[in-house]
Amino acid sequence: MDRRRARHGCEVRPLCVAFAAILCACHREGPEPSPAAVAVKCVHPERGEIDEKLSVRGRLVPPPGGTLLVASQVAGRVVQLLAHEGQRLEAGKVVAVVDDTTVRDTVRQAEAAVSQSKAAVTNADAILERTRALLDRGIAARQELEDAQARADSAHAGEVAARAAADLAKRTLGRVQVRSTLSGVVTRVLRGPGAIVDGTAATPVVELASSSTLEFVGAVTQFDLTRVHPGQAASGTLEGAAEPLVGTVRVLPSAIDASTGLGALRIALEHYPAATPVGSYGEMQVLVEQHQGALLVPAAALRGAMVDGPEIVICKNGTAHVRSIQAGAYDEKRVQVLGGLDASEFIAVDHVLGLDDDTQIRQLP
Repeated sequence: MDRRRARHGCEVRPLCVAFAAILCACHREGPEPSPAAVAVKCVHPERGEIDEKLSVRGRLVPPPGGTLLVASQVAGRVVQLLAHEGQRLEAGKVVAVVDDTTVRDTVRQAEAAVSQSKAAVTNADAILERTRALLDRGIAARQELEDAQARADSAHAGEVAARAAADLAKRTLGRVQVRSTLSGVVTRVLRGPGAIVDGTAATPVVELASSSTLEFVGAVTQFDLTRVHPGQAASGTLEGAAEPLVGTVRVLPSAIDASTGLGALRIALEHYPAATPVGSYGEMQVLVEQHQGALLVPAAALRGAMVDGPEIVICKNGTAHVRSIQAGAYDEKRVQVLGGLDASEFIAVDHVLGLDDDTQIRQLP
């Protein structure tokens, strides 16, 4: 039994050694393969024209003097409000009605005063004629004629004053209807039915903003303001609107906000979407300068932020070389290169974020 076990052990030992040798051969590391070259499309920069634009975010506002507080010219209580916020009104449209009870009483009193003045004029004229006839017959003294003449003149003057008061009362009655004197949009309702107004601008009923002309106002840094001048063209869109905004720079700010360092740039709009709410937000681009013969690269070739100094990847001898450049004007598709690139060099336009210095590349046709 021991002999058989020993013989079996001798047979197994060579098999184990062979198996261990095979196992070690399988785990032996071979030479590392060289990384495959990255297929990259490379192009030459181009010479062309590009517009340098300043992006301005802001909102639509009426021009200076384009807002109006509509107030009643008659003191009393508002009995009816005929306007609401957002409503577009034409000049002359009634926006509210004030209680006219007191004004109607004033009209009746003025009309009664006119009747009294007419009667006084008739009586004074009759006395004057009789006195004049008596003077001609030598019965009345000249002093009596002068007194009669004075009373007649006073009566006529009283009639004129009474008629003027009656006309004023009637015009006041017409003013119980509060009318807009400006075509625009109601931006605020300040007083509704039941409110008391004193007949002055201190108690307005609604606020209107002109809708015939609007401006785009945005905040711009002091540095950017040095590149902007009145008359420069501007275009853009409002949030959620497809129709474009078109205008020109109207005026630069006369002061810079001390807390923000920003100034208000006003752009006079020549075209904007119809029925646009006043105060709508959007973005416009001011055409600052046109560059002719600029060295341009595709925007897809850049990596990194424009403000931090973007980078490009140079394709040379099958190797990638990362280089910083000085960028200028740009749009959605192209960027102007001011320095750091020669027109004869090739630049990568795809996979630029995955390329490092000395990365092996294969240029695609």
